[in-house]
Amino acid sequence: MDQANDASGDVTGLSLSEAAAQVAARDDRPDEETVRTVLAEVAFDRIVSEDRITELESDTSMAVSNAEGRAEFAAMRVDEVEEAATDAPDLETVSARLDAFDARADSIESRARDLADRLHDLVHRREYSDSVYEYVRDLRDLGTDADAAHGDAQRLATDADEFERWLDSHATRITGLSTDVAAIESTFDDLETAADRLANPEAIGEDEPDPATQWFALTQRQRVNELVVADARVELADVRTWAERAGDDTTDLDDLGERLADLELRREQFGDRLDDLARPDWREQYDEVISAVDDTLAAFEPPVNFGAVQAALDDLGPA
Repeated sequence: MDQANDASGDVTGLSLSEAAAQVAARDDRPDEETVRTVLAEVAFDRIVSEDRITELESDTSMAVSNAEGRAEFAAMRVDEVEEAATDAPDLETVSARLDAFDARADSIESRARDLADRLHDLVHRREYSDSVYEYVRDLRDLGTDADAAHGDAQRLATDADEFERWLDSHATRITGLSTDVAAIESTFDDLETAADRLANPEAIGEDEPDPATQWFALTQRQRVNELVVADARVELADVRTWAERAGDDTTDLDDLGERLADLELRREQFGDRLDDLARPDWREQYDEVISAVDDTLAAFEPPVNFGAVQAALDDLGPA
């Protein structure tokens, strides 16, 4: 291999091993195995191929185009649902969901624009740079991000469809709330099972989090579940108001109200149980963090954006 080729980032026509060695030998480059993994994307018979690079460009461009199209469709569906919601009563549960859809639509449209800008910059960069490795790496990353954006846009459109059905039907609102309550009940069952194991912390395996960490995790979940139950109660109240205004039957709502009352009692009893299980050294280790969790959660009230709750808890740092 001549010296000019050593200095070049154009490794097309070289074997994967030769190309990886040449790229990795330059400053600020990853190891050969990492380079080889990236370049394998554009190799044919283990030779770095210009044709395969062209195919990857085409595939990435298509992925970006599909993401843009799906983002546009999702935003259109959100607009249509917002229009349909003008006939719904002025309730917090409705307005909070519309605000969340707006935020998601803005985000996915912004991401789609960013994908298109990145693709344009990449293609332009290819015209004046011979760095095949960085070009392929960035194309792969862009394709991955485009696929993720496409999936998120599809979920937004699907959620908009579901919300439109929720707006249209009292029965759908009842079913959705009942499903949510059942999920909360199942979560409480799982938490109580986990607490049973903490009654005998010596039996916890070495490959599991230590008992103190498990106790803290359950305590944090117990605190969050106060918001979960309160949020369900607010939705129940709004659905009831909607039903009474429309003259719909509220019998099922009475049953859901009783189940939520039982859940609030279970939540309180679970908190008492965690207090009883706590050992002094567990409290000493986590008291400050639990106080920070309580302060963080106090800033939220129903209708709750639980994504924002999780982000705020994540900002507290690892336990």
